[in-house]
Amino acid sequence: MKPPTQTPPPGHRAPRRRIARDLIGLLLVSAGTVGLLGALYAAEPLVTLFLVGLALTVGGGTVLSIAPPLPPALRIIAGYCALTFGLWIFVGLALHLTPWSLLFALVLAVGVFLSSEGA
Repeated sequence: MKPPTQTPPPGHRAPRRRIARDLIGLLLVSAGTVGLLGALYAAEPLVTLFLVGLALTVGGGTVLSIAPPLPPALRIIAGYCALTFGLWIFVGLALHLTPWSLLFALVLAVGVFLSSEGA
């Protein structure tokens, strides 16, 4: 009789320890993110708003593009809300910097859209 060739995954033996480690990791990530954004906001508010807008836009696009085990309606609502809030932050930053940046950002977006369309 041959011994088994595959070993069980390491989290298989201690699910409570794995869950506790994941929860502590999520708590540390969230506390670190909030603290880092707070420190950046105290130093330079526009850079922080840019990073928040970038994170929301990328997160919303990612939620819409992948298929996590979420109900489709919830995935679409969460993805579009994050994407919309991120883009509004970008629009606000662009308007604060100079109103002309909105015009050229729109021209750039239309150009990318037209050049990426399939024939």
